[in-house]
Amino acid sequence: MSNTEHIVQFFRSDEEYVRAAGYFLREGLEAGETCVAVATAEHHLQLDRHLLDAGLDPDMLSAEYRYVPLQAEQLLPTFFDARSGIDQERFHRQFNLLISQASSRGQPVRIFGEMVSLLADQGQPTAAIQLEELWNELSRQHHFSLFCSYKVSPFTENPRYRKLLHSIHSHVVCEGA
Repeated sequence: MSNTEHIVQFFRSDEEYVRAAGYFLREGLEAGETCVAVATAEHHLQLDRHLLDAGLDPDMLSAEYRYVPLQAEQLLPTFFDARSGIDQERFHRQFNLLISQASSRGQPVRIFGEMVSLLADQGQPTAAIQLEELWNELSRQHHFSLFCSYKVSPFTENPRYRKLLHSIHSHVVCEGA
């Protein structure tokens, strides 16, 4: 991947998740980057509290298009169906547009996402891997930092999938398992 970081971390608890994701987003916001958070509704509430505790106002940052909170549960079905899988064309169209808009401020873009974890939780490991590879395809067209999260599960502890997840990402942080 050229000029793109694709980071993965495996989590055992929501507290660990929010701390790592919140730090990733806070660091980017404090550096003036545009940050996109694709998280569950519950995690958005926790991330907002984390940002507020750090002295950052998520609502104000969102109004300035510096922070883009997107609901993972709503976004995932726009390009994925359990019967037919991932619509690659729709994914590329949606996320090319999102990254183009996010980078229009002229600042680096950071994306935090847990859609891959949702797929893994839904028993869709092949789709999770495919989604990771689609992000890598996007990285050949755009510069961004992507931080993926997975709950520790039989999927992430399976040696075959663990090795594959390591190879797909440029950085693996805090094994957690």
